[in-house]
Amino acid sequence: MAKVVVFDSWNALYKQPFGAVNASATVDFRIDIALPYVAKVELKIHKDGMEEQSFEMTHEQGIAYIVSFKPYAATGLYFYYFKIQQNFDTEVRTTYYFNNRGMEGGEGFFTENYDDVCTYQLTCFEYADKAPEWYQNAVFYHIFVDRFFNADDHVRAPKPDSFIYARTEDTPYYIKNDKGEIVRWEFFGGNLDGIKQKLGYLKELGITGLYLSPIFEAKSNHKYDTSDYKKIDPMFGDETIFAALIQAANEHGMRIILDGVFNHVGEDSVYFNRNGHFDSVGAYQSVDSPYHHWFTFQNFPDQYDTWWGVSNLPVVNKRNADFQRLIYAGKDSVIDHWTSRGVAGWRLDVADELPDAFIGGIRQTLLKYPDRVLIGEVWEDATNKIAYNERRHYLEGGMLQGVMNYPFRQIIIDLLNGNLTAQQAVQKTMAIKENYPAEALAANLNNIGTHDTARILTMLSGNKAKLRLAVYLLMVLPGVPCVYYGDEAGLTGGADPDNRKFYPWGREDADISEFYRAAIKLRNTNEALRKGEYHPFSLGVLFGVVRHVDEDNWHVFIMNPTHQEQEIDLTKIYPQREDWIPIIQAAKIQKNKIAPYGFFFV
Repeated sequence: MAKVVVFDSWNALYKQPFGAVNASATVDFRIDIALPYVAKVELKIHKDGMEEQSFEMTHEQGIAYIVSFKPYAATGLYFYYFKIQQNFDTEVRTTYYFNNRGMEGGEGFFTENYDDVCTYQLTCFEYADKAPEWYQNAVFYHIFVDRFFNADDHVRAPKPDSFIYARTEDTPYYIKNDKGEIVRWEFFGGNLDGIKQKLGYLKELGITGLYLSPIFEAKSNHKYDTSDYKKIDPMFGDETIFAALIQAANEHGMRIILDGVFNHVGEDSVYFNRNGHFDSVGAYQSVDSPYHHWFTFQNFPDQYDTWWGVSNLPVVNKRNADFQRLIYAGKDSVIDHWTSRGVAGWRLDVADELPDAFIGGIRQTLLKYPDRVLIGEVWEDATNKIAYNERRHYLEGGMLQGVMNYPFRQIIIDLLNGNLTAQQAVQKTMAIKENYPAEALAANLNNIGTHDTARILTMLSGNKAKLRLAVYLLMVLPGVPCVYYGDEAGLTGGADPDNRKFYPWGREDADISEFYRAAIKLRNTNEALRKGEYHPFSLGVLFGVVRHVDEDNWHVFIMNPTHQEQEIDLTKIYPQREDWIPIIQAAKIQKNKIAPYGFFFV
């Protein structure tokens, strides 16, 4: 049965251009209405935080109504729907066309009930904030430094009141007090020299970028409790060793990005110095400390703002000018200090906690150095994120170039575990594609596991066939793939600290290691997987991807996320997009069958 009202935000017939737009763009809308006695059709749209505006649509021949819209308040988010008025002899009827209830874009629904409102999102950015070419072409490897490789037969500069694991096979374990606080940290002894010694292995794996967990001096093994932003933790090495690592990595065709933890510091730090371990006068020690106003005390000295209630992580006031000078605004700032020494970019920890102006300040300093990248830790759709009651503008130009793409991770896991249909996976990935500026989508750091999540093999219940599909999806989806250390060796583990085991050198799962190598090679050797436009589709239970540069440079990937053999049937394609079908037909796959948890690539 034909629909009486049709709009599809993914289809160029109804909205052009697709997705996020530049502030100077004009967006052409069309809606088809096969209803009687239509008297008026309006595009109802409002800029985030502003009053709603109405734009009457012009009736073309047939059932089409059109309007051209130009963003009237520059960058940010606009939210829209359609209002339809019918004048009957005895009544005036008002109906609406809203976004679908998943707020995922594409086709919506037609209703007389205004209370059902689900608006479409239009992202408007200042300029195309493109990430460096080397970054877009990279495959990253995320190293939790203490857990990767120890270049020595001992642990360097061991911390007071800590313990060292007897064997690298030991499972990580915390010693906590009755308040749940960690009172004794534990270490395996991984260090920067260890990373340097394994660069040959990483190159053979196909890695071209390294993302290191924090390397600055700190009490913990994870180093998110910074003691001194200008000093490398002695357990890891020093500036000379780090310089040698950067040089060696460059010689192996790799670049290094660092984890910038600027929302909070450690209580045991130069800046706070609760335990008196540093020569400085810390904020905890005196109201006359030069650092005192960096922190918010409710009752000096023992009650102060902490990150999510973690007592050893006092939160810094990012609006404090002295702190800004330390991090990015002053001479030899932290960003300057390390970037000038060859660091290729930064990943900002808990970007939600950093004000937009603070992120913008970091980016402005980073712009002094060519070919650097700035990405942020955001777990949700970063285009419409609200944090602390403020809409964030990370990706509208001049701040982050991309974010960690946790939504893609969840889609991959849910699809493979049967919690999401192939059609739903299409809708959810298209929602991200539609909301994000194209340059940001290409620069998102995609992952299927990090130090904050359970291991991917554990999430897939140890099923290697599912894991293989997850890895290939990581390599064919748009964005920059990032492998969490040890996933390629078959490490398992649930929540922290179980997901931070030592790399199993000499005990790797050969099958898993091989399909990681093959998947990474596929991406590294096919330009369309790195730069091509992204078009997802489903064929019944099968999930597919077209990556398309031009008519001579494209690839099709189709996977079977089920335990039964499936036949490819083009009549089941969703969505029905004529411009994709010739590409799929050209791949000559119409009659192919795909084995359980198998895939087709051409």
